[in-house]
Amino acid sequence: MKKIGALILLTVMILAVFSGCSNTATVSVASATYQPLINNYGEQLPQYLDKQYYFDDKPISIQESNFYFINAYLDLSTYAMYGYFPANAKGYLDLSAACTEPGYATYGDYFIEYAENSLESTCILLSRAEAEGVTVTDEIKATIDTSLNDMKTNYAAPAGKTLDDYLQAYYGPGNTEAAFRTILERYYLADAYSKVYCENYVFSDEEKFVPYLRYALFYAPETSDQATKDKALETATAMKNACSTIDDLTGLAQNAQQAGTVYDQGDILVPRGRMVPKFEEWAYEEGRTVGELDIIYAPEYGYFVVGYLGTQEQEKADLDQIALQKLSQSLLDEINAGTHNLHSTDVKVSSMTTTDVLIVVFFTLAGVAIAAVIVILIVNAMKKNKDTGSRGKSSSKNSSKPSNSKNKPADKPKSSKKRYEEDDEDDEEEYDEDEDEDEDDE
Repeated sequence: MKKIGALILLTVMILAVFSGCSNTATVSVASATYQPLINNYGEQLPQYLDKQYYFDDKPISIQESNFYFINAYLDLSTYAMYGYFPANAKGYLDLSAACTEPGYATYGDYFIEYAENSLESTCILLSRAEAEGVTVTDEIKATIDTSLNDMKTNYAAPAGKTLDDYLQAYYGPGNTEAAFRTILERYYLADAYSKVYCENYVFSDEEKFVPYLRYALFYAPETSDQATKDKALETATAMKNACSTIDDLTGLAQNAQQAGTVYDQGDILVPRGRMVPKFEEWAYEEGRTVGELDIIYAPEYGYFVVGYLGTQEQEKADLDQIALQKLSQSLLDEINAGTHNLHSTDVKVSSMTTTDVLIVVFFTLAGVAIAAVIVILIVNAMKKNKDTGSRGKSSSKNSSKPSNSKNKPADKPKSSKKRYEEDDEDDEEEYDEDEDEDEDDE
């Protein structure tokens, strides 16, 4: 196993931060040092923190493991805030609740595996970064400087706190500015490696080129009455019959949309896994010829007049997502193969042997936004949105596209692939401190 020097935190730092505390002791939720964290998140979370983890027999700093556990808690709590998971009195995930996901007794068990996968995935990325000579650049350091200064000026100071106190209120005892800077450097380094991986990924023709369709939708989902369905099929058939070539479909569909007969129309790329099944099945059926026209029924939407335009190279953003999915799968393969060893002397590390393991990669090719790192900013904004009934942007036109995504928060997290595909267009939300800033005073 490779030695990961960056994973070793000086013993003197650990002793200075946690003097008098045993690594194996369960933190009492009544501890005064945890009171700001309890004020923010409730009493359940601290018992899952301060566990000494090792990756390939090298210790991971307790502050770093706490960072990933807290980020995982906040990540899962977004689902609790929208009602997908049970919530505690503060609106965060109720870790004591019985878990409805197969293989977990409580949501605390589910949370542990989610957090451990996040931590191990990052360690594997860092291991690869070291092996391939990817390092923390001056640009990364400058980004971190800016982020920390912004936190100090815009969040800590207005709350009457030092940055050290502010960070510890959200990421636990010992997460001072110096410790947090080290964590962010490693976090951004893992992101830098993910960019290198994606930039160097060689796409197959099947990945790069996908079917390109022209379509017109006559809205009549399976919940419609039979008369509506019959009328939609009749008008779809009339439009198809009126087309002498596929080029005619555009003008006819545009005019019909203006008249209100066609619900939506246009040209669209069809990557695998992104569209409703019937739409994708037709696009990938063997023997498709350019210019071919047909009518298909997708129960989610209704009748489509579809035309095959051939294949076309995907947009860079879509190719980036494929590369990120491959990266995630490669991490999962290493975990399942037992290539590395993540373990703790304090808790039983979850068995990670199934293909449905909760692999989590937090990185995007656009760089890691600090709002994604300081995830509390997004979580509190989402809490505000739920209270006011807002769920972000949606429109009837957007919802009518034959896409597989729904106008709701991402489905329950099962794999990084699902998360990548549904998080692409999430809007960054601004932080509202009114609620928690009054709570995190000691």
